Amino acid sequence: MDRELTYQVPFERLRKLGRNSGRKAYPRLWGARWLLLGSFFVLLLASSWFDESIQRWQASLGLPPLTALAALLVIYAAAILILRRSALRQTKARANFQSDIRLRRDDGGIRIATDEIEYYLKWRGIGQMFMEHDGVVVSHGNLCFLVPDTAFKDADERISFIRDVFGRLGEEARSRSERGMRSVLDGAAASTRG
Repeated sequence: MDRELTYQVPFERLRKLGRNSGRKAYPRLWGARWLLLGSFFVLLLASSWFDESIQRWQASLGLPPLTALAALLVIYAAAILILRRSALRQTKARANFQSDIRLRRDDGGIRIATDEIEYYLKWRGIGQMFMEHDGVVVSHGNLCFLVPDTAFKDADERISFIRDVFGRLGEEARSRSERGMRSVLDGAAASTRG
């Protein structure tokens, strides 16, 4: 294809795509989640219908009155954890999360790349910048990119990066980022004066 495509995708369509892509990318997990939710409500309804029988059975075993309900909740919570671990395992199998990440700033934005993917965040496309305990994050919509503190050779390089990116943010992004970044920027300014 030798021509450039230009198009728009409305937000509502992206929301629908998000729901559909999860179902299509991981059909077994999607089905298992709905099956689990449905079976939980069926068992909850059945336990209310057969409440007297369950209570007599629990009493005959010397169990407290809500033991069956508590067991149902514990089993449901365990099943959710198992499904979550399965989803994480499938996600890890589809991409290499151990790739070296290369970040480069230029006049237009930030390029973040591995051997498999590449993102280019234009300065005006960065919606927010905030700090995590182990690095700085830049985001566009739901995409968040962590630049760990270990990526910088020293604290001065880290502060220089933060100042440069923060200084290039658009007005709205800067106001969203201000609260989380101000202490870092003020602390860096105080240490350079002192």
